[in-house]
Amino acid sequence: MNNIIEKIKRIKVDSIYGKKKHFNAADRKQNIHYWIGIPLVLVNIVTGTSLFILLTENVESWLKFLPVIFAFIAAILGGLQTYFNFNEKVEGHRKCGNDYLAVLKKCDRLQATIKDKLISTDKVLENLEEIGDEINRINKVAESYPTSKKDYMQAQEGIKEGEETYLQDELDL
Repeated sequence: MNNIIEKIKRIKVDSIYGKKKHFNAADRKQNIHYWIGIPLVLVNIVTGTSLFILLTENVESWLKFLPVIFAFIAAILGGLQTYFNFNEKVEGHRKCGNDYLAVLKKCDRLQATIKDKLISTDKVLENLEEIGDEINRINKVAESYPTSKKDYMQAQEGIKEGEETYLQDELDL
C-alpha cells in the first residue's frame, strides 16, 4: 500500500503545481488582454472624435493625419486581440486549473479513507485508476493551453511564500 500512497502523493503534487501554473497563465493572459483592450477602446474613442472634428473643419496641418494614425493603431490592437483570443485562453487555463483542483481534492479524500482504513485495496486501485484517467484527460486538454516556465516558477514561489497552505510532507516526494 506504500507504493500506492506515494503514487497518490505524486499525483497530488503534480495537481497542485498544475493548478497554480494554469491560474498564473490565466492571470498573465488576462493582463495582456487588458493592456491591449483598454488602449484599443481609448484609441477608437480618440479616432472617432478626431474624425468628427476634422470632417467638420477645414484643417490643413499635420493634424489631419492623426485620425489615420489612430485608426491604424486601433486596427493593430484589434487584430492582436482577435488573433491571440485572450478571453478563450483565460477561460481554458482557469478550467484546467479547476480540473487540477478537483483531482487534488479527490486525492485528499482517497488519502483520508486509506489512512482511516475505510476502503479496500481493490477500491483504492479503482479510485487510483479513475484519478489517473482524469489526469490524462486534463493533460490532453491542457496541451491547447500551454503555460510558460515563468508560470511554473511563480507557482513554486507562491507555494513557498504561503499563497496557499500545504504541509511540507504534502509537497515532498
